[in-house]
Amino acid sequence: MAESLIIGYGIALDDAGRVMLLRRRSHDPLWPGQWWLPGDVTPLSEEPDDTVPRLFEHLLRQQVRAAYAHTVTGSEPASERHCVHNGYMVTVESALDGEPDDESNPFDAIQWWTVSEAIAVLPDQQAELLAVILERLNTGWTFEDDSGLDDLFAESTSPLPAQPSLAANVEALLRLAVNAAADLDANLDLDLQAARNHGWSLSELEQAIEIARPASVSREPA
Repeated sequence: MAESLIIGYGIALDDAGRVMLLRRRSHDPLWPGQWWLPGDVTPLSEEPDDTVPRLFEHLLRQQVRAAYAHTVTGSEPASERHCVHNGYMVTVESALDGEPDDESNPFDAIQWWTVSEAIAVLPDQQAELLAVILERLNTGWTFEDDSGLDDLFAESTSPLPAQPSLAANVEALLRLAVNAAADLDANLDLDLQAARNHGWSLSELEQAIEIARPASVSREPA
């Protein structure tokens, strides 16, 4: 099985509610010539939560706080490698001195788009990522500035704030993924059966377990 890619994207909004998009160079191997949310592949040497701050620092010369918001999965068109797309809400803290790192810059243009226009031009998984996150913002979700991907698997010691409840089938899949990530094999059979009862196919569930387990997903440099 081809190794997976993990890609982190920053969602930055201006005062008018427009979203920042960057255009990939026409010769770039990943989605050439397409508009993207500001994002990059997470290399092996980097934690997923560090990808977006690095991108904004190197390419845009901005120091930002990135709060984990949502994940979707899909395939990279050229190689059909499985991709994990992680979205983060971005808050700019300060501008940095110095010039952007153009030598490794895979983008050739930057532009602010209305949300509807952005969703129309983005690749499918990024469009879904943006739509879900903005819908959550509009329904009262808050993304803490210091939240990260690991918070998905943290045990809560206090009641969660009121937020829209997950659909039962999504909750069943998430529970399976959490126990797979924690390597709790004793719980997987029950969670697997519960998820199948909610309509997930065995192949979908096996893929979810493979993605969730820490040793199963390899991250490659762009």
